[in-house]
Amino acid sequence: MASNEEKIESLPPLKMTRQHYLLYVMIALFMYSTVCSVVVETQYAYYAVQRERNVTGSVSRDTSCTANKSTSQYLLQQEIQRETAQWNAYGHIASAFPALIMTILVGSWSDKIGRRVALIIPILGLIFKCSFLAISVQLEWNIYYLLIPFFVDGIAGTSVGFICAALSFTADLTKYGKTRTFGIVLVEMTLGLGVTTANITSGYLIRYTGFLYSVVACLSVAILTLILIIFLPETVQSKKNFQSVSQIQYFKNSINFYIHKGPSRWKYIILAASFSLSVMPTIGRNNVQIFYLLNSPYCWSSVLIGWFGAARSVSELIIGLGLVRLLRKCMSERQMLFAGTLSAIGYYTLMSTAVNDIMVFLTPVVGIMSHYPKPMIRSLMSAITARDEQGAMFGGLTAIESTSALLGSVLANFIYGETVAIYRGIAMAIFGVCHFIALCLISVFIFREKREKKIPEDVNVGDEKIIYAIKM
Repeated sequence: MASNEEKIESLPPLKMTRQHYLLYVMIALFMYSTVCSVVVETQYAYYAVQRERNVTGSVSRDTSCTANKSTSQYLLQQEIQRETAQWNAYGHIASAFPALIMTILVGSWSDKIGRRVALIIPILGLIFKCSFLAISVQLEWNIYYLLIPFFVDGIAGTSVGFICAALSFTADLTKYGKTRTFGIVLVEMTLGLGVTTANITSGYLIRYTGFLYSVVACLSVAILTLILIIFLPETVQSKKNFQSVSQIQYFKNSINFYIHKGPSRWKYIILAASFSLSVMPTIGRNNVQIFYLLNSPYCWSSVLIGWFGAARSVSELIIGLGLVRLLRKCMSERQMLFAGTLSAIGYYTLMSTAVNDIMVFLTPVVGIMSHYPKPMIRSLMSAITARDEQGAMFGGLTAIESTSALLGSVLANFIYGETVAIYRGIAMAIFGVCHFIALCLISVFIFREKREKKIPEDVNVGDEKIIYAIKM
């Protein structure tokens, strides 16, 4: 692999047309279907375990939330949470292991055979998962049958594979510097739009149509996303026969950034480790937080949980990321990365100690910048990677994301299941510790860059930035 400093921007960005903006519509639709299906399957699993325990429906919020912790009702709640969390952990294990391999391969493949193929594969996995879930709900199968669609979705790359392809697509169409940063942030904001809409509507779908029709709605949106790909232009111009390169070479292309001796290797390693520590809490909290809010002392309904998820998404992914362009005028990417990590620590500290609804709804305000680490790290890594290696780099980073998602989801569910009877906020506190370790690594990264005095020199020209890479 040639030195990155010698071949940064080896290929010019493509001209963006109106049809390319279709990608952002697809991202929003795909994330809507993904998040909505996750909310439905998690709450359905909780309902299915209740059904097996002959618990019919939920008691009123007042009686449930004032129940004595020594009563059989409270103890049964904890047992149902523990069992559902355990199932959730197994599901993420089933999907994350195959996803780890596929995201590396598909990321590198897309550099050779095109980005559209890399977008199609995860959509097909989502369609299968929603279809299987719908059948399972209708026939009232045991929830452990749902491990099958988890595994198939993992083979297809899951949502992280789709995001990897979308980021590579964006890298093909943007220049390095502020333009690239804003392009990546725009992807994250579009993800936020899909997540927010899914959180708001999923609760109402479950309440007024039931689990089956909620899943059918997710399936319909996934199929629509697949149809839209027909109209999306390809950004990889010269396609090569992907069989001309061995599968082992595809793996090597994605990991060379971390093992190939060069002046940028330490940057890749520290940034990737920080990225991993930022992903684990973000992915791990998604399901655990639902259990956290379904039971005492909150006992929230699916609608209220949906609104909280929407508030969190609007704060972090729309308002928070929407401020990036403004903050970029007075803050560097490294400063925003540092501030975002501090914001995440505040979020989990408040959530782990919350005792009422007001404190819970304040967490999105505290965590308004908590989503900054992911796009900032992606942008920093993209800036030191040649354009014709963007797919391999994002593929490797997505594999790290898959691994971190696996660890975060499994550990979160197991920790929550085992500690819920002791103190329900332990899992959230551990997430805060992950971000604190990431903060330490980021500090090392910034300090070492300044110490070496060989940081790329920035020259602002209008709204773009020219990066002079200093050969070491």
